[in-house]
Amino acid sequence: MQTNDWIGLIYLGGFIVALSFSGYLAFLSIDTLWSIPAFLTYGGIWVFATSIVHETCHGTAFRSRWLNETVLFLAGLLVQQTPTGLRWTHVRHHNHTGMVDKDVELVLSNPLSWRSFLLGQLCDVNSIFYYFKLVVLLAIGKPDQEHRDCLSKIALRRAYWEARAFLVVYVLIVLWSIGLQAWWPFLVFLFPRMAGAPVHGVILATQHIGLAQNARDYRMTTRTMLVNPLLRFVYWNMNYHIEHHMYRMVPFHALPALHNEVKHDCPQPTRGVHRALKEMFDTVARQQFDPDYSLPRVINSS
Repeated sequence: MQTNDWIGLIYLGGFIVALSFSGYLAFLSIDTLWSIPAFLTYGGIWVFATSIVHETCHGTAFRSRWLNETVLFLAGLLVQQTPTGLRWTHVRHHNHTGMVDKDVELVLSNPLSWRSFLLGQLCDVNSIFYYFKLVVLLAIGKPDQEHRDCLSKIALRRAYWEARAFLVVYVLIVLWSIGLQAWWPFLVFLFPRMAGAPVHGVILATQHIGLAQNARDYRMTTRTMLVNPLLRFVYWNMNYHIEHHMYRMVPFHALPALHNEVKHDCPQPTRGVHRALKEMFDTVARQQFDPDYSLPRVINSS
């Protein structure tokens, strides 16, 4: 459970370098056919800011609180996730993982429809619309029911000002584009979240989609994957998701070691994103005629 500034800075530095390099190439590609792969790559890296936001909202990315809170705000700005709002709604997600009507991050409940799974989840339409709408609602002081349930009045006031700060930045970027009579400020600083939506949707889906709901066992509701080192790096080890839910205050860099300690009590991890997608597609197909079906999980020990 020991946090470490230097490890967090190494991961953060890697993200900044990858984002800056891909962003520069995307900028150079504007008005050419290369812009399509360039912005898909840039956006695909950009959306992993959600991994940074997630770890910092737990307070485990860095040992220094000021560093943790600063990075949380700046990373949240990239993906429309206000620090205070996310922190407290995410606590409920951990306390009620997969519980219908209680888990505020459970967007799709079983049985899944093909439309909601493909469009809402994998294309990330649900997430983009939800977080943008949430920033606007918080900025005008009219939070949704989930935030009213999870946040105190003091926390809500802080979330209002965070959302207003976010909105000011977004408006300034739009005005910058209008003032220059050029698209590039919008394309470089706002569009990547949309361009990277499918990457975010797929990775987010691997955490819980296709698994049991209304079960008080993280091993039934959550998926751990074994992935390549590069994805593990940009994902801040959140592929070890069962372990993260079981011990939420263990920092990201210690999750591989934690996995080795508890794997004998957990289901076999899914090998790769492609296998996770196959599990999800198979589950959605089965649920069309068997609404109670979810991916069976075999626990090695009692």
